[in-house]
Amino acid sequence: MAPDQDATYRELFESDPRPMWVRDPETQAFLAVNDAALALLGYQRAEFLSLTPRRLAPEGDRRHLKKDGSAIFLELSERPVSFGGKPARLVQLREAPGPGREAELERCLEDKIAELDAAQKELEAFSYSVSHDLRAPLRHIDGFSKALLDDYAATLNDEAREYLARIARAAQSMAHILDHLLRLGRVARQEMQVKPVNLSTIAQVISLELKHATPERQVEFVIREGVTAPGDAKLLRVLLEALIENAWKFTSKKPAARIEFGVEEVDGKPVYLVRDDGAGFDMEYADKLFAVFQRLHRADEFEGCGVGLAIAQRVVKRHGGRIWGEGEVGRGAVFRFTLQGD
Repeated sequence: MAPDQDATYRELFESDPRPMWVRDPETQAFLAVNDAALALLGYQRAEFLSLTPRRLAPEGDRRHLKKDGSAIFLELSERPVSFGGKPARLVQLREAPGPGREAELERCLEDKIAELDAAQKELEAFSYSVSHDLRAPLRHIDGFSKALLDDYAATLNDEAREYLARIARAAQSMAHILDHLLRLGRVARQEMQVKPVNLSTIAQVISLELKHATPERQVEFVIREGVTAPGDAKLLRVLLEALIENAWKFTSKKPAARIEFGVEEVDGKPVYLVRDDGAGFDMEYADKLFAVFQRLHRADEFEGCGVGLAIAQRVVKRHGGRIWGEGEVGRGAVFRFTLQGD
């Protein structure tokens, strides 16, 4: 190595934040050490270079002694270099857990997992209890509001009737939100039975149900035939319901709309999609699409509680895949997802 190259090499070696030293492959003597290694072990440079490997690592393993006598466990990796024109070995250091530490870390991890599992179950039980307990008062609010409208319509003015109608609609909206939250919780708890599932058939059934429920809508469904995927049939039904109903909702302002279900091949793997030509969305807010209760449109524009896409994402994650959306305001949206088993 030329003198100027050697100087450059030494400068890089000294300034490298990774602890390292250079040793003679024959005598094992330390030839150089950088500041990061000195700081880690607590030695001055001259002190370190006077050490023998056996003194630094008395047991000849990962256990190394710092200057203050405490032990530190290091993993070493080395490669051949030229030092002062002679063959040498550059040794890089990485602090590692010592014997018994791995078991301790494993126990800590197991404890944390158990704590998280318990917290998850407690949260699910709490959510179910709250949702269940709220249903009865909501039914009462809705029922008595309608009873007032039915029994006392003649004695109520228009403003009073409108107030009661708003109360009933608000109670129904809250019940709808609770239904979706319970559904979100069930998606997380439900045991999966993975087998080949015909997604095309599920999409066809959902489209017929939507048309039957709202026959006045003019919506063209384009569903690719024979699309199958490995997964849990019930959960994949929930996934497609969420995505197709989302498309149905955001095409509701169009006199004639189109909703498509299909599959593309990307890097040799299938990517499933639901596309519509509806309201679309601004890609600036794409990161909010799958958050619970996040809405990219005003509630008076489109009905909904902002849970459907969160449910879709939960199902996809349980299948080891990912989901993402692309859209343009006024020009529709497409949601694509993958499943790990493909």
